[in-house]
Formats: sequence, C-alpha cells, structure tokens
Amino acid sequence: MKKRQFLIPALFTLIAIILAGTFYITRRILKNKDNSVVRAKVITPKSSNSKESEAEESRLSSVENETYETFVPLYATETLISTLTIDLNNDAYDDEVVLVRKVGSEFMWLIPGIYNPKDGSYLRLDQLLTPFSKTKTFSYSGMDIIGDHRNCLIYQGIGDDGNYVMNIFLCKDNGSKLVLESIGEFSSDGTVFIQQTERSESYELGITKGEPFSVWVYKSEQLEGEKSESNQNLNQIQQEYKWNPNSQHYELSQEIKVTARRLAAKELSRIQDGTVETFADFLDGLWYKVSNEDGNIRYVFFDYASKEIIQFVGDVQEVYEWQDSKIRHNGMYLTTVNADIMNLHRRFDVALVNVDEIRITLRDDINLNISQSSTWDGSYKKMNVQSSFNTNESPDLEIYKKEVLNGDLWTSIDDTFTVSFSDLTYELKKGEITETGIYSISKIGEYIVLQLRSDSEFSNFQEYYSLKFGSKVVTETVKRKTVEKTVTDYNQLTLTPVKITPIDCFVIEGRLFTLTR
Repeated sequence: MKKRQFLIPALFTLIAIILAGTFYITRRILKNKDNSVVRAKVITPKSSNSKESEAEESRLSSVENETYETFVPLYATETLISTLTIDLNNDAYDDEVVLVRKVGSEFMWLIPGIYNPKDGSYLRLDQLLTPFSKTKTFSYSGMDIIGDHRNCLIYQGIGDDGNYVMNIFLCKDNGSKLVLESIGEFSSDGTVFIQQTERSESYELGITKGEPFSVWVYKSEQLEGEKSESNQNLNQIQQEYKWNPNSQHYELSQEIKVTARRLAAKELSRIQDGTVETFADFLDGLWYKVSNEDGNIRYVFFDYASKEIIQFVGDVQEVYEWQDSKIRHNGMYLTTVNADIMNLHRRFDVALVNVDEIRITLRDDINLNISQSSTWDGSYKKMNVQSSFNTNESPDLEIYKKEVLNGDLWTSIDDTFTVSFSDLTYELKKGEITETGIYSISKIGEYIVLQLRSDSEFSNFQEYYSLKFGSKVVTETVKRKTVEKTVTDYNQLTLTPVKITPIDCFVIEGRLFTLTR
C-alpha cells in the first residue's frame, strides 16, 4: 500500500516535467522561426512620373528571380527566352530548340540541341542568328513541309527593317556532324506564307510520302532607279516557290504580275501614310472571307478603339485583345492574346490588296505542331457590298431581264465561248461542248443576281453571279457645245461570282466573266 502511494505522486511529477519541457522547446522553435521571417524593409519614395519605370523594374526583377531550365547547355553570356520541343533528326526522340539573347548582340539567336539517348544528354549544334530583335514580331515552329516525315525548323516574322522574313532549315548529316541547313530563305515587303494542302491518309499513317507544301511570296514590283516606297501602289508580284528534291532547296516555280488599279492609287496612298492610327482606322469594321470551302462565311471584326479583334463563324466567336501593332510597307503586323485563354497568342499578318480588300495570315504561338493550314487565312472584303460592286444606284430588275434577253448571243471577251438566254433556259457553246440549263434573274438586296442550274453534272458556270452592265462615254451637243456623257452600255455584261443570303450577297473567289454582243 505504501509503495502504491509513493508511485502515484512520482508519476504525476514525471508527466508535469515532460509537459513543461515540451512547452519550452516549442516556444523556442516558434521564436526562432519568427525571427527568421521578419525582415526590415527600406522604403524609397517614388514620384508619380516614375510609375512606368517602377513597373518595368519590378517586371525585370521578377524575371531575374525566376528559374528557367533548358536541356541544351547554355553559356553565361546567353539569356533564355523560350524553348521548342521538336524531333529534328527523325530518330523518334524529342530534340530541343532554344531562343536566347546574347551579350553584345541586339538580335535573337536560335540554338538547336539533339538528344542523345545513350547518355540522356543534348548535343548543341551550330547556332542560328535571326534578323529579329523583338519577340512580339517573331515566331518559330516545326513542320514537315517537304512531305518526307522529317520536321523542318521554320522561323518567320517582321524584321527591324519592316520586311517579312521566313527561313526554313532541315537537319542534315554532312559526314562529320549534324547541321541545320537552310533550304529556303525569303524576304518581302509584302507577306510570305506556306500554302498547306491536304495530305493522304497513307501519309498520316507514315506509309507514303506527302505532297511538299509551296511557299508564296507577295511583294511590290521594283522599278529601276526608284525607291520601294514609290512603288508600293504599283504592280504586285506573286511568286510560288516549290521544293526541288534534286537540289534539296526551294526554287522559284512561277511568277504572277498583278496590275495595280491606278484609280485607287490615291486612296491607297492615304491608307499607307506610315502611321498605325490611319491603317487601324481603315481596318475598323467588319470583314468577311472571300473563299470558304466548308460553306460557312468567316468574319473578322477590327475594333481599334476597344483594342479588340473578334473572329466569328456560325455560332462560334473568339475575342482577342489587340496588344501591339507594327506598320509594314503594305500592311500591318498585329500581336494579340486570347481574352479567355491568356497563353494563346495570335499574330495577324494583314496585307493591303485594294481599297476594299486585305489578305490575312494567322500564326498561333502555342508551342504545338499544327499540320493543317488555318481556315482563317485568305482574302477578305470589307462588309460593304456597294463598294465591292462599285454601284451608286439601285438597279432596275425589269431592265436587266429585258436587256439580257435582247439579242441572240453573248460572247465572252476572250472569245472562248458564247451563251444565249431564252425565257427560262440558257445554252452555252464552248468549242464542241454544248451546255444547257435553266436560269433565273432576281433582286437580292440592292443587287441583281443571276442563278444558273446546269442540266449536266459538270458546269462551266458557278451557281450565282451578280450582274452589272458596262458603261461608255458618248458625246452630245448641248446648246451648241459638245460635251461628254457616261451612259450604261447594255452590250457589255459582267458576271461576278457571289454567295447569297436571304437579304444580301457577297463576292467570293471564282472566275469573273465579261460578255459582249
């Protein structure tokens, strides 16, 4: 009994000692932790004029404190900007291409690295100097452009001189080492783009090779002894470059000269005065894509005041924040970011074609290899049908019906075919070929539309055309004075391909016919 009375007080005493020790140790740890976190801060007053510099210093400080990692070894004089994962040497292993800045160089450099599966290291290849100093006007990606299942490295964008630049590289083994060799180098005061086409299912499965993609270069015609600025409203040169497997290089395949519309030269000169505001004011509004293979009309809405670009087709709408603009010789290069997906950057390359027409080429910066061309690339017309058809007054439907039927034959201006119209049917003769069908003439909106339906499966015509009679200058004597007067020429008829809606119609791509009688 005495022994039990002794053990109970001793046990309570031991528990009290343990609790006291635990409390003391915990307090010491928390105290040390507080002392390690709390630091004194030095606050420097800033004037209201230094807000921008303060924000820039803060941004640079945050960038410097971030830890970037790359598989390709970098030197101390190189600062990493971004990386691209791509299989360059076609060994089924991912390689890496690194974009860096170098000390003492204003331009950016690309450094390719080839993965070695034996030791897991990356072999650094010869570096590539680019003509770009700004990341906003530059992009690089990988694509099987020549169709033999080998990825090419492609960089493109607007150089500091305002020209559009594209360079295509292919990884080759010269016997002693791997190198990236340039297989196509392009520069233009207009635009340069890769014309992607659909490839076969056997290519997608890796069984056969695919058709090489062409590279198109749009630029202004240069006249001897004149500067490029004075030629920006003259003729346009369209060049197609195709892959030559023998020379292993892209070579000029064809060249097309597009004659400028001299009457629009003054207006084009006003649009291209070299300022972002003037060109943005020209872009403001709704544009529709001329050619839409899937039957859905695509629209692009430019809103410079709200700094927004909206793309919509059907019920789908995408909003992009207009971040940066760079004027070029015949257009503008826009940098945007998706309003909902902030890491989706989209670049709009807008080239001026005419006073109511532009060409848009899109480039997404999402570090993904996209094998299909953008359905948004192509020519766009301003959503103003009157300017498209150049009409100032509402045409009379009954006059068109009467004059189309008046006379025996309409002959194409190139004298390749003739066509005649009766009350409900038409007949086209082209050499030994005769095509018959039915037609109707109706008024849609403010325009006269001709609808043709061929009796045969194949037709030389499209389904819908806008009709417009020509004009001619005649002389009249008014009060003993001879004056010139412009009147409608009912012996000349122009058929412009259009796509119709219940209340309007829009110009689309296709052959325009001019008929005379």
